Amino acid sequence: MSKEQKEFFYSVLKNEQKVYSSLVKKVFFDALSSAYPLFYKEVDKKKFEKIVCKFMQHGAKNIKMWKMPNEFRLFIKKKKLFREIAYVDDLLWFEWSEVKLMMKNYKTGLPQKFSYKNEYKLSKSCVMKKLKYRVFEKGSFEEKGTYYLLGFYDFMEYRIVYKEISFPLYIFLKKMDKTGLKKTRKSISEMSDQSKKDVKKFFRDTLNELNSLHVLSPN
Repeated sequence: MSKEQKEFFYSVLKNEQKVYSSLVKKVFFDALSSAYPLFYKEVDKKKFEKIVCKFMQHGAKNIKMWKMPNEFRLFIKKKKLFREIAYVDDLLWFEWSEVKLMMKNYKTGLPQKFSYKNEYKLSKSCVMKKLKYRVFEKGSFEEKGTYYLLGFYDFMEYRIVYKEISFPLYIFLKKMDKTGLKKTRKSISEMSDQSKKDVKKFFRDTLNELNSLHVLSPN
Protein backbone atom coordinates (compact mmCIF):
# COMPACT_ATOMS: atom_id res chain seq x y z
CA MET A 1 0.00 0.00 0.00
CA SER A 2 1.39 3.36 -1.02
CA LYS A 3 1.72 6.34 1.28
CA GLU A 4 -1.20 8.05 -0.49
CA GLN A 5 -3.36 4.94 -0.09
CA LYS A 6 -2.51 4.70 3.61
CA GLU A 7 -3.39 8.34 4.18
CA PHE A 8 -6.65 7.89 2.29
CA PHE A 9 -7.48 4.73 4.26
CA TYR A 10 -6.85 6.38 7.65
CA SER A 11 -8.78 9.45 6.57
CA VAL A 12 -11.81 7.36 5.64
CA LEU A 13 -11.53 5.32 8.83
CA LYS A 14 -11.30 8.47 10.94
CA ASN A 15 -14.35 9.96 9.25
CA GLU A 16 -16.33 6.75 9.75
CA GLN A 17 -15.44 6.78 13.43
CA LYS A 18 -16.67 10.36 13.74
CA VAL A 19 -19.92 9.50 11.97
CA TYR A 20 -20.45 6.43 14.19
CA SER A 21 -19.66 8.44 17.33
CA SER A 22 -22.10 11.12 16.25
CA LEU A 23 -24.83 8.55 15.60
CA VAL A 24 -24.32 6.89 18.98
CA LYS A 25 -24.43 10.26 20.70
CA LYS A 26 -27.67 11.10 18.91
CA VAL A 27 -29.23 7.79 19.97
CA PHE A 28 -28.39 8.49 23.62
CA PHE A 29 -29.48 12.11 23.41
CA ASP A 30 -32.81 11.27 21.77
CA ALA A 31 -33.52 8.38 24.12
CA LEU A 32 -32.83 10.39 27.28
CA SER A 33 -34.60 13.57 26.23
CA SER A 34 -37.63 11.43 25.27
CA ALA A 35 -37.57 9.45 28.53
CA TYR A 36 -37.34 12.65 30.60
CA PRO A 37 -39.39 15.29 28.73
CA LEU A 38 -40.28 17.29 31.86
CA PHE A 39 -36.69 17.28 33.06
CA TYR A 40 -35.39 18.18 29.61
CA LYS A 41 -37.57 21.27 29.54
CA GLU A 42 -36.03 22.42 32.82
CA VAL A 43 -32.32 22.07 32.02
CA ASP A 44 -29.78 24.01 30.01
CA LYS A 45 -29.59 22.16 26.68
CA LYS A 46 -25.81 22.53 26.23
CA LYS A 47 -25.20 21.27 29.76
CA PHE A 48 -27.55 18.36 29.15
CA GLU A 49 -25.63 17.39 26.03
CA LYS A 50 -22.33 17.61 27.92
CA ILE A 51 -23.62 15.41 30.76
CA VAL A 52 -24.98 12.87 28.25
CA CYS A 53 -21.46 12.57 26.77
CA LYS A 54 -19.99 11.98 30.24
CA PHE A 55 -22.67 9.39 30.92
CA MET A 56 -21.86 7.58 27.67
CA GLN A 57 -18.22 7.30 28.76
CA HIS A 58 -18.65 6.43 32.42
CA GLY A 59 -22.23 5.44 33.31
CA ALA A 60 -23.90 3.51 30.49
CA LYS A 61 -23.46 -0.24 30.96
CA ASN A 62 -26.79 -2.03 30.52
CA ILE A 63 -27.22 -3.61 27.10
CA LYS A 64 -31.01 -3.19 27.30
CA MET A 65 -31.67 0.20 25.80
CA TRP A 66 -34.93 0.82 27.65
CA LYS A 67 -33.13 0.50 31.01
CA MET A 68 -30.53 3.10 30.06
CA PRO A 69 -32.60 6.08 31.33
CA ASN A 70 -32.54 4.61 34.83
CA GLU A 71 -28.75 4.34 34.66
CA PHE A 72 -28.70 8.00 33.63
CA ARG A 73 -30.92 8.89 36.60
CA LEU A 74 -28.65 7.04 39.04
CA PHE A 75 -25.56 8.55 37.39
CA ILE A 76 -26.90 12.06 37.98
CA LYS A 77 -27.74 11.25 41.59
CA LYS A 78 -24.38 9.61 42.33
CA LYS A 79 -22.32 12.35 40.67
CA LYS A 80 -24.54 15.07 42.23
CA LEU A 81 -25.22 16.72 38.89
CA PHE A 82 -27.88 19.37 38.16
CA ARG A 83 -27.96 20.27 41.86
CA GLU A 84 -29.18 23.74 40.90
CA ILE A 85 -32.55 22.01 40.38
CA ALA A 86 -33.62 21.17 43.92
CA TYR A 87 -36.23 18.63 42.82
CA VAL A 88 -34.07 16.87 40.22
CA ASP A 89 -33.97 13.46 41.95
CA ASP A 90 -37.71 13.37 42.58
CA LEU A 91 -38.53 14.48 39.03
CA LEU A 92 -36.24 11.91 37.43
CA TRP A 93 -37.68 9.15 39.59
CA PHE A 94 -41.21 10.23 38.68
CA GLU A 95 -40.51 10.17 34.95
CA TRP A 96 -38.50 6.94 35.09
CA SER A 97 -41.27 5.16 37.03
CA GLU A 98 -43.63 5.77 34.12
CA VAL A 99 -41.14 4.30 31.65
CA LYS A 100 -40.56 1.33 33.94
CA LEU A 101 -44.27 0.55 34.34
CA MET A 102 -45.00 0.99 30.64
CA MET A 103 -42.21 -1.36 29.58
CA LYS A 104 -43.30 -4.34 31.67
CA ASN A 105 -45.18 -7.30 30.23
CA TYR A 106 -48.36 -7.85 32.17
CA LYS A 107 -50.36 -11.05 32.25
CA THR A 108 -53.40 -10.65 34.38
CA GLY A 109 -57.01 -11.70 34.59
CA LEU A 110 -59.90 -10.40 36.64
CA PRO A 111 -58.85 -9.78 40.25
CA GLN A 112 -60.30 -11.97 42.97
CA LYS A 113 -62.57 -10.32 45.50
CA PHE A 114 -60.61 -8.63 48.29
CA SER A 115 -60.68 -10.37 51.64
CA TYR A 116 -58.84 -9.80 54.90
CA LYS A 117 -58.54 -13.58 55.11
CA ASN A 118 -56.03 -13.51 52.25
CA GLU A 119 -52.48 -12.23 52.13
CA TYR A 120 -51.36 -9.54 49.67
CA LYS A 121 -48.33 -7.66 48.48
CA LEU A 122 -47.89 -4.75 46.08
CA SER A 123 -48.12 -5.90 42.47
CA LYS A 124 -45.45 -5.40 39.85
CA SER A 125 -47.79 -3.04 38.04
CA CYS A 126 -47.39 -0.33 40.68
CA VAL A 127 -44.79 1.88 42.35
CA MET A 128 -44.90 3.87 45.56
CA LYS A 129 -42.63 6.68 46.71
CA LYS A 130 -42.20 9.31 49.40
CA LEU A 131 -41.28 12.57 47.68
CA LYS A 132 -39.90 15.89 48.89
CA TYR A 133 -41.26 17.91 45.97
CA ARG A 134 -44.62 17.99 44.16
CA VAL A 135 -43.13 16.86 40.84
CA PHE A 136 -46.25 14.93 39.85
CA GLU A 137 -48.19 18.15 39.32
CA LYS A 138 -47.24 20.59 36.55
CA GLY A 139 -46.53 24.08 37.80
CA SER A 140 -45.82 22.87 41.34
CA PHE A 141 -42.41 21.21 40.98
CA GLU A 142 -40.76 23.62 43.44
CA GLU A 143 -43.44 23.11 46.09
CA LYS A 144 -41.53 21.46 48.94
CA GLY A 145 -43.20 19.19 51.45
CA THR A 146 -43.84 15.52 52.11
CA TYR A 147 -45.86 13.71 49.48
CA TYR A 148 -46.79 10.05 49.18
CA LEU A 149 -47.33 8.94 45.62
CA LEU A 150 -48.80 5.74 44.23
CA GLY A 151 -48.44 5.00 40.53
CA PHE A 152 -49.97 2.06 38.70
CA TYR A 153 -50.74 0.69 35.27
CA ASP A 154 -54.41 1.11 34.42
CA PHE A 155 -55.43 -2.08 32.60
CA MET A 156 -58.70 -0.54 31.42
CA GLU A 157 -57.20 2.58 29.83
CA TYR A 158 -53.72 1.21 29.08
CA ARG A 159 -51.90 4.09 30.74
CA ILE A 160 -50.04 4.98 33.94
CA VAL A 161 -52.07 6.67 36.67
CA TYR A 162 -50.63 8.51 39.67
CA LYS A 163 -52.48 9.23 42.89
CA GLU A 164 -51.37 11.11 45.97
CA ILE A 165 -52.17 8.95 48.98
CA SER A 166 -52.37 9.58 52.71
CA PHE A 167 -49.58 8.86 55.16
CA PRO A 168 -51.59 6.10 56.95
CA LEU A 169 -52.23 4.32 53.64
CA TYR A 170 -48.57 4.68 52.63
CA ILE A 171 -47.44 3.10 55.91
CA PHE A 172 -50.06 0.36 55.62
CA LEU A 173 -49.11 -0.60 52.05
CA LYS A 174 -45.38 -0.42 52.80
CA LYS A 175 -45.71 -2.71 55.81
CA MET A 176 -48.11 -5.05 54.00
CA ASP A 177 -45.60 -5.49 51.16
CA LYS A 178 -42.97 -6.62 53.67
CA THR A 179 -44.84 -8.54 56.34
CA GLY A 180 -48.26 -9.36 54.87
CA LEU A 181 -51.78 -8.13 55.53
CA LYS A 182 -52.49 -9.81 58.87
CA LYS A 183 -49.29 -8.65 60.59
CA THR A 184 -49.75 -5.17 59.17
CA ARG A 185 -53.29 -4.93 60.51
CA LYS A 186 -51.99 -5.86 63.96
CA SER A 187 -49.06 -3.43 63.72
CA ILE A 188 -51.28 -0.51 62.63
CA SER A 189 -53.69 -1.34 65.43
CA GLU A 190 -50.87 -1.08 67.97
CA MET A 191 -49.44 2.09 66.42
CA SER A 192 -52.78 3.92 66.28
CA ASP A 193 -54.20 2.52 69.49
CA GLN A 194 -57.25 1.39 67.53
CA SER A 195 -58.87 -2.02 67.54
CA LYS A 196 -58.16 -4.44 64.71
CA LYS A 197 -61.83 -4.21 63.81
CA ASP A 198 -61.60 -0.42 63.42
CA VAL A 199 -58.41 -0.75 61.36
CA LYS A 200 -60.14 -3.23 59.03
CA LYS A 201 -63.13 -0.93 58.64
CA PHE A 202 -60.95 2.14 58.00
CA PHE A 203 -58.93 0.58 55.17
CA ARG A 204 -61.49 -1.86 53.71
CA ASP A 205 -62.95 0.34 50.93
CA THR A 206 -59.54 1.64 49.84
CA LEU A 207 -57.98 -1.82 49.77
CA ASN A 208 -60.96 -3.16 47.86
CA GLU A 209 -60.49 -0.41 45.24
CA LEU A 210 -56.74 -0.98 45.00
CA ASN A 211 -57.35 -4.69 44.57
CA SER A 212 -59.76 -4.03 41.70
CA LEU A 213 -57.04 -1.87 40.06
CA HIS A 214 -54.47 -4.71 40.34
CA VAL A 215 -52.38 -2.68 42.78
CA LEU A 216 -52.62 -5.56 45.23
CA SER A 217 -51.40 -9.01 44.32
CA PRO A 218 -52.31 -12.24 46.17
CA ASN A 219 -49.33 -13.55 48.06
